[in-house]
Amino acid sequence: MKTQSQVINVSDCWNRIGVWRKGQDICPELSNVAHCRNCQVYIEAGLTLLDREISDEYIEENSVKYKEAKSQDVDTDVSCIVFRSGTEWYAISSKFLNEICEVGDIHSIPHNRNPLISGMVNIRGEIEICLAFHEINIQNLHKLEQTSNARMLVINLDSGKYVYRADEVMGIFKISQNHLRQTPSSISADKSHFVTMIFDYNEQTVGLIDPCLMDSRVRDV
Repeated sequence: MKTQSQVINVSDCWNRIGVWRKGQDICPELSNVAHCRNCQVYIEAGLTLLDREISDEYIEENSVKYKEAKSQDVDTDVSCIVFRSGTEWYAISSKFLNEICEVGDIHSIPHNRNPLISGMVNIRGEIEICLAFHEINIQNLHKLEQTSNARMLVINLDSGKYVYRADEVMGIFKISQNHLRQTPSSISADKSHFVTMIFDYNEQTVGLIDPCLMDSRVRDV
């Protein structure tokens, strides 16, 4: 193993008389090995270069890079789609979003006992269950007017695909983990909720939906 103070001198005969030669001379060994990469001199030169000791400067430089990457992982952004239901704003991780489409007719389900399920809706020829968020009790001081920007959100949960009619879709945004905070105790005490975190966005308080809790509520018929 070479030390840092030692200079490794490698004779690059492959550039001078080999296949990558710059002059007119040709190595007599080429007739036997066909190519420099098959020559033992070329192989040993490569091993010598690879066997060099890692410099302190290289270790220090890469240590800084790894520390920065670890620090960035701690503050990971969460990609969410933010939408409005009535006067309240909600968000769900965009990885659960299948698509956003135009509003369709919602048909009631006979003998439906789950208040979270509002009915069935036709999405591109497939009948999907439509959800309702009216039971979530997130306090929102910002009263919003109803608009004509309603959309259908198609989301994928562990138990299957579902649809929700949002009164308005703000868009998909990246939210810093540092901006998330726990829901108020008055909301956490309500067993019917499935919003576990909240954050502020565009002067609105947004409830971040926990897909696991939502999925559990959907199955709880």
